[in-house]
Amino acid sequence: MIYYPKSHITPNLYSNGELAYKDTLAPYTGQYFSTFDNKYFTGNNPGDGPNLELTNLNSAPTSTNPESFEDNNPEDPRFYPENQDYSILKKIKYNQGISNPPIPFFATPTTEDYKTGEFTRYFSKKVNEEAYYETVAPFQDKLYISFSLPWKLIGDKDKVSEVNKGIVELKQRQYKAFGLGAFLKFNYIQYYK
Repeated sequence: MIYYPKSHITPNLYSNGELAYKDTLAPYTGQYFSTFDNKYFTGNNPGDGPNLELTNLNSAPTSTNPESFEDNNPEDPRFYPENQDYSILKKIKYNQGISNPPIPFFATPTTEDYKTGEFTRYFSKKVNEEAYYETVAPFQDKLYISFSLPWKLIGDKDKVSEVNKGIVELKQRQYKAFGLGAFLKFNYIQYYK
């Protein structure tokens, strides 16, 4: 199972048989948690047991008929009863167009990267707020700006810091990503050898 930050899970849920083990489709009754990408796992949270993946046996509603809103996913606020008029007028279908944030990735340079002296780091920034993610590759979504930057790894320590700082400042101006330096904790010699 991949790592999910606490903000991306809903813990302490209970299944009365509406979920099943993904590999065998045997009904599951008991504690589970869900993730932001609509996956379900056994246990109260990621640290509770083996966390086997589950699947939902009930099909998701696709109608925008007002009567169908009662059983919709409570995690999607567009389908809360107080929002159903808007969703009907906009003809929004269940789970249509929900944006998921990028999956955070902790970049680690390889020995080959150290031989070349630099490696490429990828970042995504939420368009309407200063929320940053380091990702494994460019993240494509209308709610995020993605960009990459070359990260110097070897050489004179002061020069490496100066070059990386300059690149970060350039990207901050270029993408209006003014919190990138703070996101990196102003550590411009990270991974330096």
